[in-house]
Amino acid sequence: MTLKFTALIDWIHHERALLEEVNILFVLAVILIIGFIFSRLARKVKLPSVTMQIIGGIIIGPHLLNLFNPVIYESFKPITNFALGFIGLAIGSHLDFRKLHNSGKRIFLITFCDAMVTSMLVFSALYWLAGLSLVSSLIIAAISITTAPGSTINIVKEKRAKGILTKTLLASVALNNVLVIVLFYSIYYYLFAHSSNADFSLIKTILNPLLFFLESLIVGGVVGYTVIYFTEKHKTKLSFLTVVVLAVIITVGASETLHFSGILSSLILGIMLTNYSRNKSDLFGAFTDIEKEVFSLFFVLAGTHFDFHAILLAGSAGGILVISRFMGKYLGPTMGAYLSGSIKSIKDNIGFTMFPIAGLAIGLVMLSANIPFLSPYASEITAIILTAVVVYELLGPVFAGNALKKAGEVDKDRVRLLEFLQEEYIMLDLKSSDKWETLDALAEFLYRTHKCLHYITIEELKTSVRTREKEISTGIGNNIAIPHAIIEGGPRIMGVIGISQKGIDFDSIDELPVHIIIMIATPEDSYSLHLNVLAHVARIFGHERHINERLLAAKTPAEVFEILQSEEVERLNPFFEE
Repeated sequence: MTLKFTALIDWIHHERALLEEVNILFVLAVILIIGFIFSRLARKVKLPSVTMQIIGGIIIGPHLLNLFNPVIYESFKPITNFALGFIGLAIGSHLDFRKLHNSGKRIFLITFCDAMVTSMLVFSALYWLAGLSLVSSLIIAAISITTAPGSTINIVKEKRAKGILTKTLLASVALNNVLVIVLFYSIYYYLFAHSSNADFSLIKTILNPLLFFLESLIVGGVVGYTVIYFTEKHKTKLSFLTVVVLAVIITVGASETLHFSGILSSLILGIMLTNYSRNKSDLFGAFTDIEKEVFSLFFVLAGTHFDFHAILLAGSAGGILVISRFMGKYLGPTMGAYLSGSIKSIKDNIGFTMFPIAGLAIGLVMLSANIPFLSPYASEITAIILTAVVVYELLGPVFAGNALKKAGEVDKDRVRLLEFLQEEYIMLDLKSSDKWETLDALAEFLYRTHKCLHYITIEELKTSVRTREKEISTGIGNNIAIPHAIIEGGPRIMGVIGISQKGIDFDSIDELPVHIIIMIATPEDSYSLHLNVLAHVARIFGHERHINERLLAAKTPAEVFEILQSEEVERLNPFFEE
């Protein structure tokens, strides 16, 4: 009793943990319960659940309640590595190339400007204002660029966000993480050559990081190909959940063993599956049942590792990093949005979405600490970066959530009847004035963007469209045409939009040239849905002439998409569950 009382007194004075020896399964249960409680609490206080889960971890962690011996949290490293792998997989799933063909320039410029502006501002502030060494300033500047994919994915899912800003954000974060890793290793090899007085080689400085990326590409690519082979060619009897979990474990495990980046390899795995697997919806959907628990576990554990003493150790340099990074992460993406000619909702909001910093940043900090020639700077780098992590992981999700809400993309992640009214399915400035050439061009565009390879051949699609057009013209008047095809299989509804400035002779019922063409393809077993879609398309585009005039004036697919997201169009494009 005396020993227990003494231990309790020591715990009250913060000289020991409340439970020094405890079963790891009990700790796991406590962490999951804390995650659940603080997720519920987040709804009541109207904060993102990731922010509240981190706060929950901070409360039970060493610096507040100190429930468990901090050493026990290290036992969860394999779980956090798996969570980071899953986060990389989820981010990679949003780099669907067919959806990015109209937005590649925007995403590249936003990511590039983010990296350049943030790194330059942070380096200048730390080197000239804070007086840090060249080594610390360069390493911190590279790490500070990263945007936490876990926090980003979590806030998007929690807000049920969907739209052009959400798509741009997720793709930019994926590209951001790849760029950060390449830039970090470029600086690493430069500093290594400088510290060892070796001859500096620009080729090696660039080539070595690219080789590192290539190695992760091979690991993620091989695992991705294997998953596709066994789920499509070999018809494995394993559940999709089992396949996804195994794929992430193997990818992360192999990468960590070979000293590659687990999150980068998993990101490549996600890209492989989303672009080449016909079962991608089943594979990514399989994780839905446990993803909340995985995210909750990851963020509560992240909270237990927060060291507020690091803020004191970092001193003014920590504050300078927070301020300079805020300026860079706002100005950089915003500049990229303006340079790419993005629509207003992206220009106004993208700068508030990319503040979170955690998983990859912490991983790079740990890596820096294990590099011999960087070890003298390790404590300084760690303290300053952790200051930014503490601030931005608490406030970053709040900024991102508000930006998504301001852009009008919250609670939109549901399938609409006319789901094809998206940026990636829009073709501007159709050149041909011949109806049949135009139909062939749109059929090829639909075939490519919707990946119809598994359902129908391109010739079969063209034939189906032409057959119906020969029966009766699909030019319904008011400069609109709705050519359509019935195919054997595939998704419930597929479609693309083509816009011609000069107009096309379509043998329309009012004999006017057609400027807006909506091509639709529907499986045979969804014929009633097909008729419903045709009716809604006719209502939207056939009776709202001012909408059509705005569409003809649009200069980019993004502008067309923005018009199609207007309240009057959305009112005529219901969700499937409504």
